[in-house]
Amino acid sequence: MQFTAVWQGTEIGCDEGDISLSDLRFFISDLTVVDHLGGLHPISLVEDGRFQQSNIALVDLEDGQGNCLNGTPERHATVTGLTDVSDFVELRFTVGVPFSMNHANPLLASAPLDDAAMHWHWRSGYKFLRAGVSTGDDGTWLHLGSTGCEGTVQNIRSCRAPNRVYVSLQNFAPTNRIGLDLSALFAGIDLADGESSDCSSGPAEPACAPVFEALGLPFGEQAALDASVFRVLR
Repeated sequence: MQFTAVWQGTEIGCDEGDISLSDLRFFISDLTVVDHLGGLHPISLVEDGRFQQSNIALVDLEDGQGNCLNGTPERHATVTGLTDVSDFVELRFTVGVPFSMNHANPLLASAPLDDAAMHWHWRSGYKFLRAGVSTGDDGTWLHLGSTGCEGTVQNIRSCRAPNRVYVSLQNFAPTNRIGLDLSALFAGIDLADGESSDCSSGPAEPACAPVFEALGLPFGEQAALDASVFRVLR
């Protein structure tokens, strides 16, 4: 599964230009394919000791260069795994860390959950998605994760806003790429007003409303919708 960042149909990276990445890293978990009869087949990810465990992977599309100076040189754009069918009609996955793994001690976690840049603190858990773009004199960024978590460190009972994004890609084949459309993700943000904006998933942050809508997540009185930011690229 090859991931790439796109803006209005064109691939973008961290190189400075009219629009560029400033960050793009996200966890995916619970990967499943659906066969022609509707049967579900889990994907077991190939463990590599850095970016993938059997049920979770960190996709890293920034390279620490250009406008991504808060990132790292290492990228991980291709997620590999095994399933028991070769002919399927749909790919499903979750952007996020499963609840059972999200609130454990990150200092004791195995890769990729040992990445400090992808963690807020023990109570809230991990940043499921770090995404940002820069236009030179403007920009915006998102840190997505669970909020309103109740309990004590390593003993969280629940989170009022889990904020996991469920993705379904029809007619996906392993030869296709998966595009994260940042122009759709940040469509509701004015990137020409000269004022940078950000969203850290807090309920009082107005910049979160259009971003959460694009991700299909509820926000305030805004109901959950279908995620509209991932695309099958052929």
